[in-house]
Amino acid sequence: MRRTISARHRRFALVLALACFAGTLAAAPPWPFRHRRRRARWIARIEQILREPNQASADWGIYIYSLDRRRVLFSYHGDRLFVPASNTKLFTIAATLCRVGPNYRFHTRVEASRAPDSQGRVEGNLILVGHGDPTLSGRLYPYPNPHLKLKPNPPDTAMAALARQIAARGIKSVDGDIVGDDTYFRYQPYPDDWAQDDLMWGYGAPISALAVDDNQYQMQILPGAQAGERASVSLHPWLGAFRVDNQLLTVPAGGKRDIEIDRPVGSNTLHLWGTIPLGDRGDHETLAVGDPALFAAQLLKRDLERQGVMVYGRARARHCRAYPRLPGTTLPPCTPSAAAATVAELTSPPLGQDLQWILKVSQNLHAELMLRLLGKRAGGDGSLASGMQARQAFLNQAGIAPNAVYFVDGSGLSRATLVKPSALVRLLRYMARQPAPLARDFRSYLPVAGRDGSLENRFLNTPAAGNLLGKTGSVEHVRALSGYAVTRRGDHLAYSIVVNNDNLGGRQMRAAIDRIALAMLDQ
Repeated sequence: MRRTISARHRRFALVLALACFAGTLAAAPPWPFRHRRRRARWIARIEQILREPNQASADWGIYIYSLDRRRVLFSYHGDRLFVPASNTKLFTIAATLCRVGPNYRFHTRVEASRAPDSQGRVEGNLILVGHGDPTLSGRLYPYPNPHLKLKPNPPDTAMAALARQIAARGIKSVDGDIVGDDTYFRYQPYPDDWAQDDLMWGYGAPISALAVDDNQYQMQILPGAQAGERASVSLHPWLGAFRVDNQLLTVPAGGKRDIEIDRPVGSNTLHLWGTIPLGDRGDHETLAVGDPALFAAQLLKRDLERQGVMVYGRARARHCRAYPRLPGTTLPPCTPSAAAATVAELTSPPLGQDLQWILKVSQNLHAELMLRLLGKRAGGDGSLASGMQARQAFLNQAGIAPNAVYFVDGSGLSRATLVKPSALVRLLRYMARQPAPLARDFRSYLPVAGRDGSLENRFLNTPAAGNLLGKTGSVEHVRALSGYAVTRRGDHLAYSIVVNNDNLGGRQMRAAIDRIALAMLDQ
């Protein structure tokens, strides 16, 4: 049966439609129509990128927020959990900046268990006491800008400086040992869920309150003098810590370059095999040390002997280990070594200068040390658990819900860490609202597109150069970029772009992220 609509019903429907349309206009952003059209175009460009076959097979999370208008401009899976890789460092560094402060300084001391006698003899041990200083290296501070063209100091600069101080005090001999004491933090060299194949390399160096030269060896590989010879392999500093099993052969010029390196977890044998052609430029790698406190003590002993100080004992380490905690039990306290006198001391640059290094170059070890420092300064024992508890207390204050993040480390090297892009942006928003010095410092720590850090060679000759700040993130099948940006119209944004489960390789996924970022700026 066919129904007819009365004139009264048609008038009511028209009024209802006009009311709904007016409500839509009221809810729409208060921008001129031409700006709404431009906004639609940039969103359409992002959506088009996400629909491309190469991108559609990956998992994307994007969250873009206007700091000026205080509203979300775009969200694509922004409230889903993603592996953030090194974007984890944003949470750790923000908490450290706000809870510890940019002017904090570390102190590393050499203490004598017995005071030197009038003949310059120490009857007991010399104890190298670490307090988590990440700057005991040849790195130049502050982050490059006046230093870009300056050569860094030798890696073992810090231990050599301590040895000179000790010799200048008139100490001529040490009857006991050189003890590397890292008990200021609980000794947990590796967070849970770090991949086994990361632990050999410098970026997976073990964590310790004594961190000298970033807990790394430098390895140089060069072809032999002629084909058929073993390649030349050198380690710096050479402390006899590794046994090198060198099966890497030199082949004629133009031959295949196939260098393989392996050190099984817990082993002191470094295996090399494969081929390297004559005339090859060689290879430079950073390898993680085994025991950082022992490494530091070995370096100090060597440098003391170079200063003419006779050491009759050996180099050894002293740890305060973190054993599994059983229900109803507590861990024993970490007690400092007994000392009678301080014979040498180094003071670090202000903490803020290292926080900048961490975010600019994505330094994993230093980020992990910041997490332990957070725990220690909050009254904890410097363990991983105390650091994560202190960081979570800061995130609660920042309005980041516990279910928006799941952390197992401070640097993001773990693939088990999960974060929502919206939580990353909420952190950025919170830091932007801090008092001017803190907000300014935090921004200055981030890499600048086309200018420095991990973004130095990205966004070159694009509108993003100089207008986009961002922390990069990268582990296998994960890429991320989060930070601040200024659009073509001058709108200030906080944004997060994360991709997981891609199978295209880093270069292509970074290119896709960059295209999305450029579309975001075209507002």
